[in-house]
Parts: sequence; structure tokens; C-alpha cells
Amino acid sequence: MAHPRLADYVTNTSFRIFSRWIPHFATFKQTYQKSGLKLIYEAYVAVLFFACTLSFISTFVVGSVVNRVLFGAPLSQSLFASAVLAFVSVMLVSIVFITHPLWRVRQRKAEIDANLVYTVGYMGVLSAGGVSIERIFTRVAEVESRPAIKELANKVTANVKMFGLDVVSSLEDVTRRSPSDTFAKLLVGIVNTIKTSGDLKSLLLFETNRLLTVKREQMKKTLASLVALAEIYVTLMVMAPITFIIMLTILSVLGTAQFGLSPAMQLNLIVFFGLPVICIMFIVMLDGVLPKEE
Repeated sequence: MAHPRLADYVTNTSFRIFSRWIPHFATFKQTYQKSGLKLIYEAYVAVLFFACTLSFISTFVVGSVVNRVLFGAPLSQSLFASAVLAFVSVMLVSIVFITHPLWRVRQRKAEIDANLVYTVGYMGVLSAGGVSIERIFTRVAEVESRPAIKELANKVTANVKMFGLDVVSSLEDVTRRSPSDTFAKLLVGIVNTIKTSGDLKSLLLFETNRLLTVKREQMKKTLASLVALAEIYVTLMVMAPITFIIMLTILSVLGTAQFGLSPAMQLNLIVFFGLPVICIMFIVMLDGVLPKEE
């Protein structure tokens, strides 16, 4: 309980102090709204200013004391070095606060794009049963397990039930907050369908088929990449070690050394260092190639 109270106190104090100096960066604000963070944009920027101020003061004071007491530096040099260090700390804090929403947007976008086909298919089934669009998003919010999609569906229903917006205005608001362009285009299509024909069943069926086609193409590309990695793996992890081991065994019989290392030492380096490093490289490569799905 103490942690939420402290966070609320810091947020409220920061906003009271820095609310009048909060800049309006339209691009960053739009990105921040897509990140799904709970704080409003103005409160987040106020906390950023508070953290920068606290970081500057604490770093400057601690740096001055350390330079003066431990290193015996002159006062002018101590103040200058502390100011530089404090400026660096402010820059680091600013970078962390600015990049965090960008990282969240990228993470949420990947999660939505990887799993949207299942959600759209479920929405199509509900639409075929005659369920209204508002009720469809309510059901999606209830059964969806992916946090990013669940939060956007909850936003649609909250705009209607809590803030009194109509369905079209709610969908347009969520479109602006969606980190995924694919999901945003789907919402735009739903809005246009509501304003014109109202045939959501055909739209969602079309979008499901299109997303399935995209999913198949992605799986084909993934499979091709895995085949190439498998060939590289066999070459580096099977053929190359066997070749080097045979060569080093022959060299050990002849009693020669390369690069100042004995054949036995080279063999140990390959077995206990080279092979684990190659394995780690392949694990990282596989993590980047395989699709991120739950």
C-alpha cells in the first residue's frame, strides 16, 4: 500500500509544481497515448521534470561533497565537475522517460499484430450472430487474454458507458490511441461500415481472410529463415568443429603450435568457448526470427 501512495504523492506534487511549464509536443503526446501508460500525458511530463530536478540536485550535491572531501579538489573545479555530472544524469533520466513510451508502443504493436487475426475472427463470429458492435467489443474485453488488445477493447466500451460517447466517436478515439496501424485501419473500416451499409459481418470476414493470408506469408518467410539457419547451424556446429578437431589432432601428433597456443589449448578453446558462443548466437537469432505469439 505504501508504494501506490508514494507514487500518487510524487505525481500530485510534480503536477502542482510543474503544470504551468509543461510543453505541448504533439508528436510525443500522440506516441504517449499509444503506449497505454496509465498516467495522463501532462502528469507524465510533470514527473519527468520532477525526476530531472531531483537527479540534478542530488547528483550535484553528492558530486561536490565527494570531489571536495575525498579528492580534495579546488572549489571551482569541484563545482564544475559536479555540474557536468549532474547534467549527464539529467540527460540519462530524460532519455529513460522519453524512450519508455516508445518501447511500450513497439511492444504493444508487436503483440497486437501477432494476435489480431484471432480477435478479428472471434469478432466475425459474433457479428454473424447479430451481436451489436458495442456488445462485440464488450465480449472481446471479457475473453481476450492479450493485454494490449484487451485494453483497447475496454477503452471502446468505457468511452460509451462511462463518458457517454457514441460508438463511432469511441472507435475514432481508440483509432488514435492504437499502436498498431493494422488495428487502426480495422477500426476505420468498422466506422465507415457503420456509417454506410452496416454490414459488419462481410467486413470482418474479409479482414479475417486477409489477416490469415498475411499470417501464411509470414509463416512462409519464417520457415525459409529457419531452413537457412538450420543449414548454417549444421555447418558451424557439426561440420566445422569436426574439421577443426581433426586438424588439431593431427597438429598435436606433429607437435606444432599456432598463434603461440598448443593444439590441446586450441581444442579446449573450441570445445569450451567457441561452441557455447555459437550456441548463444543461434539462440538470439532464433528469438528474433520466431514469431512472438502466446
